[in-house]
Amino acid sequence: MKLAKLFTIVLVILAISACSDSSEKMVAQDGPYVGYKKIYVEFNSTGEQFPVALVYPSDTPSKKVKFGPFEMELSIGGKVTDGKFPLVIISHGSGGTNLGYRSIAFALVKKGFVVGMPLHPKNNFKDNEGEGTVSNWENRPRHISASIDAVLSSRKVSESIDTDKIAVVGHSAGGYTALAVAGGVADTTHIIELCLSNSQINEPFCGLVKENKTEKVKIENSHDKRIKAIVLMAPVGILFNSEDSLKDVDIPALLLRAEKDVELTEPYQAEVIAKNYKNQELLTYCTVPNAGHYSFITPFPEVIKGELGVVVEDPDGFSRQAFHELLSSDIVNFLDVVLNLKHNKKLQPTSCLGG
Repeated sequence: MKLAKLFTIVLVILAISACSDSSEKMVAQDGPYVGYKKIYVEFNSTGEQFPVALVYPSDTPSKKVKFGPFEMELSIGGKVTDGKFPLVIISHGSGGTNLGYRSIAFALVKKGFVVGMPLHPKNNFKDNEGEGTVSNWENRPRHISASIDAVLSSRKVSESIDTDKIAVVGHSAGGYTALAVAGGVADTTHIIELCLSNSQINEPFCGLVKENKTEKVKIENSHDKRIKAIVLMAPVGILFNSEDSLKDVDIPALLLRAEKDVELTEPYQAEVIAKNYKNQELLTYCTVPNAGHYSFITPFPEVIKGELGVVVEDPDGFSRQAFHELLSSDIVNFLDVVLNLKHNKKLQPTSCLGG
């Protein structure tokens, strides 16, 4: 959760425009290539502007592009492949980066999805002053709706989006965000009760509670009915502890719990969501064996792992590289199935991380 202090140096490098350090070598492949464009969202609620990294299927051959120590194959500003594509918005964790889940994003693009990755204002690696605040819980879901608006207005890809097929993927606080924007009614009362009920509970957002800086607020954001599916990875779920908090979230959901999560305490997070999800037929719930909280973040190169702290650490015996190949594939397959339910309403997802 507290990513800002753990890998700020590397993520600042990530934030540099891809155009500034690309190699000349073209990448040969059958395509689609991964097109890249950065767009900006004017967030009217606070007057802030925030970026969205946009990746999409492209016919333009890609180049090896360096983001500091990272090398990616991208077609900067490339032409969008002809066709209509589903849209996925990825919500990063508290204090994180919008490029932290690029392995998932690129896998989606390869299978014909457009992906928008917003950088949540005041809750990212560069500026994390909003972490754990009521305003952050309120604004995060609004950032997602504003990002969807911006992508659908982008001259680059607007004509290429199938507006009936929009999904949100979220990790940690991003999982909370996906649920809230999809109709979940949050209540910070549950955070306060959890943090004060047990001295062993030490969730990252408990610091403000113990300093008496968290108010009891019921958060009813506008339900963005454009969203037709959600994927929740090690999500914050305690805000949805009221029995009817998820009654309006009537869309397919893939819920992934990390078995060895030391950042979020179960049964107060993923278990709360699983318990209160009203339409259980639409919920696919998996516990990822031996996974840690940060295992859902794209693997880092070995050469820089020593600088990054716990964000790169996984439980003994867990291969993040192998996991992300499976995770990306499973998310692609899940969304491919559920976003096409209107064509075959009896079709149900049967796979859960290869199971």
